[in-house]
Amino acid sequence: MQKKFNLTSFNLYEFLKHQNAHSFNVPFFLADRHTYKNAHVNFPFRTFSFGLGITYTGEGDVFKIGSTDYLVTAGCLTTVGPGMVCQWTGNYTAEHDTVYFTEELFEGMKNNAFLHSLPFFFHGGRHVIRLSDDQTRKMASLFALLKELKDDKSAVPGMVHALLMLAESFHTGPESRTPEGGNRNGVSNKEKIAQAFRKLVATHFPEHKEVAFYATELHITPKYLSEVLQAEVGKPAKAFIDEYVVMEAKSLLKQTALSIQEICYWLGFEDASHFNKSFKKLTNMTPTEYRKS
Repeated sequence: MQKKFNLTSFNLYEFLKHQNAHSFNVPFFLADRHTYKNAHVNFPFRTFSFGLGITYTGEGDVFKIGSTDYLVTAGCLTTVGPGMVCQWTGNYTAEHDTVYFTEELFEGMKNNAFLHSLPFFFHGGRHVIRLSDDQTRKMASLFALLKELKDDKSAVPGMVHALLMLAESFHTGPESRTPEGGNRNGVSNKEKIAQAFRKLVATHFPEHKEVAFYATELHITPKYLSEVLQAEVGKPAKAFIDEYVVMEAKSLLKQTALSIQEICYWLGFEDASHFNKSFKKLTNMTPTEYRKS
C-alpha cells in the first residue's frame, strides 16, 4: 500500500475519497461496507476529520482508539474526531453507514462552533455506545435521507447536523448504553476517572509516561488508578500509557516520512536507542522493521 500514497501526507479521509472517485470539492464523504474493501488500511492511522457511523450487523470487530479497545457490534454508534489514532483490528465487513466530514461543512451556519461542544468527538469521550432498535432505525432513516440528498450542497450540512444532534441525544438520554450493554444514564465515579485519565494521557504522554503523574493529577493513588483502569478498559494504567505511545508511534511510522530520530523526539523519548528498545519490547519489531512491514 505504501506505493499508493505519499507517506508525508497520508490522510485516510482524502485517501478513501480518492479510492472511491469522490469529489474533493465537498467537505464530507459517505462510507459503507464496500468503501474499505480495497483500502487495506490495517495500521493505526491518525484522523484528520470527524466521523460518525452506525453499524447494523456483525458479531463484533475491535476498533482501537488510542489504547482503548471498543467491540463494535450491531447497533453500535461510533464517533471519532480529528487527531485521534485509530485502528480496525478486523476487516470490518459489517453493514454500516458512516459520514466523514470536516469543519468546513458548517462554514455557512450561524453557529458552527457546536462541534466542539460534543465530547464524543474528543479524547476522554465515549466513542462507542450501543443503541436500541428504535434509535438505530432513526439513525438509518437520517442516513437514507442524507444519501438521497448527498448532491444537494445546501441540504447536506443540515442533514449532518441532524445526525449529530440525534447522536448527542442518544449519548445523554436514559437509554444510553455501552457496547457491553451496561446502562449509562448515570456515569459512575470510576468511569469519570477513566475518562479524565484518557484525556490526560492524550495531552501529556510525550512528557509523562509514568502512572504517578496521572494519579497525582487525578488526586488518587497509582494503585487505585490502575485498579480503575483494569475495571473500566481491561488493562492497568501503565499498560494503557505504553500502548497509547506505541499506537502514536505506529501512526507516525506509517503516515509520515519523519525519521526515526524525529519520531523519537516527537514522542518524548530521550534518545533513539530508548525508543527502539521500548517499541520492540511491545511489538517484537524495531521501528524500522515496522515501517517496512
